[in-house]
This record gives sequence, structure tokens and C-alpha cells, in this order.
Amino acid sequence: MVLMKKTISLITSKTNLSDQQAWWLLEFITNKNRVMLMTSNYQLSTPEQEHLEKLINELSIDHKPLAYILGFVPFLDLELFVKPPTLIPRPETEDWVYQVIEMIKKSKVENIKILDIGTGSGCIGLSLAQAFPHAQIYATDICLQALELAKDNAQKNNLTNVVFLESDLLNEIPTDLRFDLILSNPPYINPTAKLEASVSKWEDHGALFAKNKGLSIIEQICEQAPKYLKKNNELEFQLVIEIDMTQGQIIKNLLENNIFKKVAIKKDQFDRDRTIWAR
Repeated sequence: MVLMKKTISLITSKTNLSDQQAWWLLEFITNKNRVMLMTSNYQLSTPEQEHLEKLINELSIDHKPLAYILGFVPFLDLELFVKPPTLIPRPETEDWVYQVIEMIKKSKVENIKILDIGTGSGCIGLSLAQAFPHAQIYATDICLQALELAKDNAQKNNLTNVVFLESDLLNEIPTDLRFDLILSNPPYINPTAKLEASVSKWEDHGALFAKNKGLSIIEQICEQAPKYLKKNNELEFQLVIEIDMTQGQIIKNLLENNIFKKVAIKKDQFDRDRTIWAR
């Protein structure tokens, strides 16, 4: 246990990892869980020490995200593969997806049809597919690499109620499809924004940045979505979009100009405007 604590201190002093993340790294290197490492006074072998040094360099010098090193992240009740450059699911997204699930449960809507625009790793659409096995989920992305990863994650989590479509936003969605609910975590960052190296060096800029101060993709979604939503009086909201904390009022006005009657801006767990909800 003492040896492992020293190793954890070494990792956290050389990287920006928390103690919890450092334990995940050690579990990954040794293929042993934390309890085993703490109770057996385990000592790293020479190959394991060399592997640890290599990964510390990747984290501290190359700024490689821990999720890309481990190859997976937990997201609600899922475990998802992640690999560069597909975006790593964030806790902020996890929080609002949970809220969406609770909204649907409250409505008691059956056989719901949901569209996830720009699915990336699949974290949003697959979470809804797991929570509602009788729902029909459509997950789209313009990036084939992201779609393949999302398909792998569906298979990993034994989810079969998801249809994956290559589409630039809603442009390739069949015109006869109508959805009860449309969700999206689109590119919304201003191209002039400065991001941490672990993001800017590793994650897909096409999934991060949007023209017009980060608004251009969201503007298209707001304009296109009404054509693909069917009337559903049971759901409190039918469109949920993740946004930048500075964009709320602008997007609220845009939605209200596109026949949405009820629009709400909701904050994340850090008290920042994070999503916009409309019906």
C-alpha cells in the first residue's frame, strides 16, 4: 500500500491527474484493480515502470488525454470506447442527458423516436437507447470515423435499437421521418477561443469549432429541426442543444423566431449556461 501511494504521488506530481485518475492509470498498466494494488503491497515490474514513464510523458509532454490512453470512458450506465480524434464525452453532457432521460420517464411516452445529431462516440443516443429499449434512436454524424466508433459502442453495450446515418446535420435525413425529440451536442466553440492543449492537439476541430462565433451549426439545427419534429404534447421539450455559456440568449431568440413556443436555458453543474431546451 505504501509503495502504491508513493507511485500515485509520483504520477500526480508529474501530470495534472487527480488521485482517482492516477489510480485508473495504474489499474490500466497492471491489469489489477485498486483493491488488489492497495492490499498486496504490489510493486511495479520493470516493464510496468517503463510503461508508466512512457504514459506520464504522453500526458505531461504530449498532452494526450487520459481517456485516449485508457481507450474508454464511463458515461451514465455505459462504458464507451474513445479514440482520437472523436470527442471525449464530458461530465456536462452526461448531466443534461440524464435530465433528458428523467423528462421522458416523467412523460410516460411509449415507442418514442429520437434523433441524435452529431453523435460522435454515441454517448447521447446510446444512453437514450439503453434507458428506453423500445425507443427508436437515429444517430447521425458527418464523420464516418465517428460513426464507426459509435457503432462499436452500440455493439459493446448490446444496444440494437439504434440506426446510424451519415448526414451533414439533417440534410440526409429521409424527409418522411419525424421525431418526438431531437438532441445535439454540436460544434459551438468560437474559432478564436484558446483551448487547453489536451483538447486542441488531440480532438477533432470540426466537432469543436463553428463559424460565426460558434453559432453557425446551431443556427442550421434551429432552422431545420421544426420540419422533423412531430407534435407531441406529452414531452415538456422536444429539442435540446448543448451550447457555449455565452450563447444562450442569442439562441433563445433564434428558436423563438423559428416557431418554438417554449424555450428555456439551463445551467450545468458548474452554474454555467450549458443547454437550451425548446418545444
